[in-house]
Amino acid sequence: MMTNFIKKKIKIYFLLVTLFCSGKSVIYSQQNDLNNTRPIQLEEAIQLGIQNNRQLKVANTNVAIANEDLSQAKISKAPRFGLNIDYNYIGNPKIFEGFYDKSVTVDYFDYQTVGTLVASMPLYYGGLIKNKIESQKLVTQIQETVVKMTEAEVKLAITQQFFTLEKLYQQIEVTKQNISNTELRIKQLKSRVENGQNLKSDLLRTELQQSNFQVSVFQDVNNIKLVSNYLDILIGLPTDTVLKPVLVENILPSKELTIEEILAEAYQNRYEIKQSEINVKLYESFLNSTKSGFKPNLSANFIFNSQYPAQWPNFTNNTLNFWAAGLSLSWDISSFYNLKHRVGSDKLQIDKSNTQLQIVKDEIDKEVKKATVRYAETKKNIPTFLKNVELAQNHYKIIKSRYDNDFALISDMVDAEVQLNSAKISLINANLDLIIQFYSLKYAMGKL
Repeated sequence: MMTNFIKKKIKIYFLLVTLFCSGKSVIYSQQNDLNNTRPIQLEEAIQLGIQNNRQLKVANTNVAIANEDLSQAKISKAPRFGLNIDYNYIGNPKIFEGFYDKSVTVDYFDYQTVGTLVASMPLYYGGLIKNKIESQKLVTQIQETVVKMTEAEVKLAITQQFFTLEKLYQQIEVTKQNISNTELRIKQLKSRVENGQNLKSDLLRTELQQSNFQVSVFQDVNNIKLVSNYLDILIGLPTDTVLKPVLVENILPSKELTIEEILAEAYQNRYEIKQSEINVKLYESFLNSTKSGFKPNLSANFIFNSQYPAQWPNFTNNTLNFWAAGLSLSWDISSFYNLKHRVGSDKLQIDKSNTQLQIVKDEIDKEVKKATVRYAETKKNIPTFLKNVELAQNHYKIIKSRYDNDFALISDMVDAEVQLNSAKISLINANLDLIIQFYSLKYAMGKL
């Protein structure tokens, strides 16, 4: 029984050693991948995003389309011209007596030409043309707000991914230091195990701890590649570019704002509110366009006609020219009853868009308060995480001293090291989360 137990222990040991060695080779290859990184600052990333982001390009194209539609709407005020030219070949007609009894062929002109030039100028269409132009201007303004909103969303996404990358790089640096420490301890333990000063289980526990640290690095490296890929797409770089953030000092503000000041900034700056306000004006413009159907239309007309041969009697061998100019008045009297429900529908749309404006303000109110609370909460937690690191370091020093003097177990050493690693990573995350929350707050205020 004892022999079987020893065999099992040996198998487990060799399995752990195999996993440890294969893990080291994988980690080594992964770390080599991070040697070929592209350094990038946040401002550069944001500028690249503004230039290359596909969502922004689509939004800007929609603005260009809206401007073209606006120019097309303005053409409605211009005069209209039409030209018509006809040419016909005419066969000689036959005149029959009775029911096709006798016929006489008439020598007639073999061709006929007619040319007509028509011009018209809208003078008054009940305000329809003016309202259509105004509506298209508002549509253009809406598309412009979409560009600003998309730009702010892209900036926020770039910022979040940028500092998430920095988190991962800093976590790797902390964990690498722990790997170096455990590497030294493993060398010491191997010697101590050979001399009978420590059990082999102490060595296995330390190797297992180092393996866990290496797995953590391996996962962080993979996450760096994934986050870099997403950031590459956002800013228009080749998608296999591994990015390395370069931080600039003085990111956080020196002055704190009250919730009232932040809300006032948000209501003034957020383009979602501006878009909703424009939507109200747009439906008011649609209502005015519908009401223009109650009014008459007046236009000026001009026509010039030339035909050969003339079709009037006694002038068949002559060219006939004539022109005419005047006014045209039309009025759809039935509009007084058939537009009634369209007017009612437009009024309801105005009420709906006003309600949606209030909903947008409520959502921004919630977003601002959430961002404010999260920013203050993260800032307040940083001293606690600093204290945790200090306590974990002191605890680690005490345990290490006790362990070096054979007054503590290897399990105590492992626990102390894990606690210190966790405390340092929590502090890193808290500091970078504070920056992310600050940019989230800027986004909520409409200042990103």
